[in-house]
Amino acid sequence: MAKVRDIMTKDVPQIDASASVLDAVKLMNDMRKSGVVVFDAGKPAGMFTERSILRRFVVTDKKPSAVPVRDVMAPLLKISAEAPVKDAAKLILENSFTRAGVFDGDKLVGWLTLTDIVRANSKQSIVDSLRRGGRSTKFADDELVCPECRSAVMDKVVGKRGEILRWECPNCGHEE
Repeated sequence: MAKVRDIMTKDVPQIDASASVLDAVKLMNDMRKSGVVVFDAGKPAGMFTERSILRRFVVTDKKPSAVPVRDVMAPLLKISAEAPVKDAAKLILENSFTRAGVFDGDKLVGWLTLTDIVRANSKQSIVDSLRRGGRSTKFADDELVCPECRSAVMDKVVGKRGEILRWECPNCGHEE
């Protein structure tokens, strides 16, 4: 079963709680992210996301440069990096959030978004759909046939921790 650590987003923008909403939005735009983790006194205190802008900031009817992020940030859900992804998804959905902060002890190491979960599940679905189980072919049930050339079994490319990074076709070079 996949762990949160395996699919989380590691490069999470961070901003001080005293920064303005305008500063937070500029950072989000510059980093092309949909949110930031808000720190207060050096510790994660909340999050400010696109949803925070719509639900918490806009209703203040104030200038973005005049409102500190701490006034409109959302709480930061916390999940262990070692938790199963299924548990994290349940936590996020039960709280009607879009993400949770990922912690290794007291240290923030990233966050897990609904997008991360969907992306990981979609990737697995693609791999599962390429599996040859149930079809009579010359290939073993756990091998993947290249969807491009359909004439070779794809090679598994594995990372340092043993996770599958991608599949490569030795025949045509296609990658999944």
